[in-house]
Amino acid sequence: MKKLNKKLQSSLMAASLVSAITFSGNASAIEVAADHTGQVLLAPFYIVEGVGQKHGPVYIKVTNPNRTHAVKARIAFRSQIHSTEVLDFLLYLSPGDVWRGRIENVNDQAYVKSEDDSVRNLPYGDSFASISPANVMMFDHNLKPDDNNEMGHFEIIAAYSVTGTVQTPHGPVTIHQGMSKFELAKIFDTDMGGVVDPNSLLGLNAASCPNGATGTCMIRTDDPSTVQLRGEVAFNVLNERFSYVMTALDASYDKNGNFNKVISNPFYDVYVKTSVDLGSRFNLNGSDNILEIEKALAATYYSANYEYEAQGGDGNSIIFVTFPTKYKHHSYDVCGSGSTQEWTPPFNPTGSMSYVINQYDNQENEVIGAKIAVSGGPNTAVAITPEVEWFLPDWSFGSGWYSLELKAAGGCGQHYKGVPAIVNTMTLRAGQSEFLPNSGL
Repeated sequence: MKKLNKKLQSSLMAASLVSAITFSGNASAIEVAADHTGQVLLAPFYIVEGVGQKHGPVYIKVTNPNRTHAVKARIAFRSQIHSTEVLDFLLYLSPGDVWRGRIENVNDQAYVKSEDDSVRNLPYGDSFASISPANVMMFDHNLKPDDNNEMGHFEIIAAYSVTGTVQTPHGPVTIHQGMSKFELAKIFDTDMGGVVDPNSLLGLNAASCPNGATGTCMIRTDDPSTVQLRGEVAFNVLNERFSYVMTALDASYDKNGNFNKVISNPFYDVYVKTSVDLGSRFNLNGSDNILEIEKALAATYYSANYEYEAQGGDGNSIIFVTFPTKYKHHSYDVCGSGSTQEWTPPFNPTGSMSYVINQYDNQENEVIGAKIAVSGGPNTAVAITPEVEWFLPDWSFGSGWYSLELKAAGGCGQHYKGVPAIVNTMTLRAGQSEFLPNSGL
């Protein structure tokens, strides 16, 4: 059995995180998909170095399970402390396609690598990674002194899909499995900026086709049933390999029976540029819908089982928390609270998030307000500051269950209950370590 010594405690800060389905009682126009497929994917953790120790590689798989529609998507990697965008690129997924890539530590720098032809390999011009393999270092120049890009989270936004025979300025393109990505690029490289038909859910029509196109020119659809991606992540930490399924956001019916999409703007498109924020231009009128996304993610209490070897349990449990939308609250009053602080609710003005952890054994005994060590520090922390953080509770029992209460600052209660977060529990055991999602209420 592995002992939770100080060196391991420090390493665990960078060890593991699993994508979770967060079940919330809030009525929302967007839902966290139970089948793990959707228009937007949230990956709450990657790591290639932590506390001076190299980890990784991190293996990423993104699947388009639709066998008749091709999908254009954008993946963006964000840093651990402030969610600074440190790398982005486009994915061109033909019907039934899978993109495979990885993050590696090269000379203490995080690199994204891929030989898969789904990567539109923009650093090498008009090419794909199958011809000019992607081997790109994550950016450092925008990071604050306390931040890093060797650990963080990432998000994938699926903009739209295409099917059938599409008329383009370069001639007709027929969508099918196994098609050339250069043919697909004739569609996905077409600029949507000149669209003048905001009432059409099929994008371009004959009156607003790009120059040179002929025919009906219906080149895109944002029907959620055709834009369904699934993401999986596997990573190596402490000579062990773990995996998780990405949290997927998808369309749903709200409490009034209205059908709502994650991205309802029929002319939404994705590009390679910095700071394409989650929710920006997602709504039908081109406005932001980050509030609806947060409704789907939010909960007040996140609970799971735990083990503690030192008290007779058969493992050692660590808690991981990611705030995938926190960066949107930097000088942006998402909840309409009237706050003019640098960080707006549900976060404190300093950007922190207060919390309480209560723990219970298997016979209903409890300890209220367990002490917590955050990122290897002393058992005195009372708030979370980074976007991705871990907790090492001072467990009082060998096993049982616990409840993590995230204490939202005022201003969001009129919109949703709790805090938008992804919370997970890692239990380290000899030969059977595991990652399990917390349930949220």
